[in-house]
Amino acid sequence: MKFLLKFKKKLKTLNVKNKKNGMGFTLIEALVVTAVIAIISSIMVVNWRQNQGQYQLQRAAQEMAQIVRKAQDYALTSKKMWWSPDNAWIIPLSYGVHFEQGETQYFIYGDKQGNAGYQNPEDIPETYTQLETGIEIDSLDRDPLNIIFNIPDGDVSFYPANAQGIIVIKKTGKTCPSIYCRTITVQRTGEIDIQ
Repeated sequence: MKFLLKFKKKLKTLNVKNKKNGMGFTLIEALVVTAVIAIISSIMVVNWRQNQGQYQLQRAAQEMAQIVRKAQDYALTSKKMWWSPDNAWIIPLSYGVHFEQGETQYFIYGDKQGNAGYQNPEDIPETYTQLETGIEIDSLDRDPLNIIFNIPDGDVSFYPANAQGIIVIKKTGKTCPSIYCRTITVQRTGEIDIQ
């Protein structure tokens, strides 16, 4: 019993000392810390929103390069495709990727006739790719542009004929050249460059 009374007394004296020594935060200190955290958070949110558009544009350019590579893989592996006019599986003479200025989609197609470039309805689109919302094809060095990979060696050619294929994509409503644009260049060697 004596022990409990002594313990209570010591506890009371410790509480009084802590209050006198100023342990804890004052209201002003807590408000200052909260304001600093709010300012830093708002700066981070603004930067994140600005960079989000840049990441979206970069993703779209990377995806476009992957689709061009996919068409090249189709040509190198002599991939078969369903040819509905003959109701049979065929190996086309080439695979190509078709782009049109101002569009928000592009596609891989198989060219059965080998007549350079996409011809509707004789060439059949194999895979459509939709650009992300807010991204569009701004310009092409030739419009429309076909990047063609011949079977079986995967040699690259362009229709209309050119030394390379240049595709510029942009954020909708922006003008090029600017930070809101990316340029994808496909060389005759098959090399793809994104700037």
